[in-house]
Amino acid sequence: MLLFGHTGITAGVVKACEILISMNSPVSQYQPDSSLKFATVIRRVRSRLCDLLDGVKGRIGPIDYRLVLLGSLLPDIIDKPVWLIANGLASNTSLSGHDYAHTLLFNLALFIGGLVLIRYRKSWLLIISLSSLMHLILDQMWHSPEVLLWPLLGSLPKLETAGWLPDIFEALFSCPEVYIPEIIGLVIVLLFAGRLVRKKSVVSFIRDGDIR
Repeated sequence: MLLFGHTGITAGVVKACEILISMNSPVSQYQPDSSLKFATVIRRVRSRLCDLLDGVKGRIGPIDYRLVLLGSLLPDIIDKPVWLIANGLASNTSLSGHDYAHTLLFNLALFIGGLVLIRYRKSWLLIISLSSLMHLILDQMWHSPEVLLWPLLGSLPKLETAGWLPDIFEALFSCPEVYIPEIIGLVIVLLFAGRLVRKKSVVSFIRDGDIR
């Protein structure tokens, strides 16, 4: 998955979650018959879920989508330059481009740091970490357990680097697993961009990362 697949889909998922949280309504005062134990359990679970969502919303506050975009590309922002540098130093093999920042260890460290900061109502690292974890999901990193679980399964795998750029372009136009997410992501990005233009909120997004 390339640029728009990561940025567009991640921003879309975050926006959908934000809408769901904002739709959180007070629990109905209707009291089901005591014999309907299942309905009672559902009502209590819903009540606790609403309380949890309210707490999350209160601590995170407005979502800064600039951080979402940064986090959605963070593993590539870190690993791709390292890969290109290693590619220049190695004759025919190098790291794969899915390396240290694509590991569960790196992303869990970010997430734990985000949980620590959220206690002080600083949500920026948590937003980045969740967006970065979304990157791993979209890259289907479970198909590369040596990378995902590094260093538990040994060293990071090597990859033949000759002709890597033509391979990317070929996959973009011939591989459904690449071009379909890219199209979906591009559509989402265009919808967000159109929304910002219609509401004259481009400057607000640049300044605050706000998408309403």
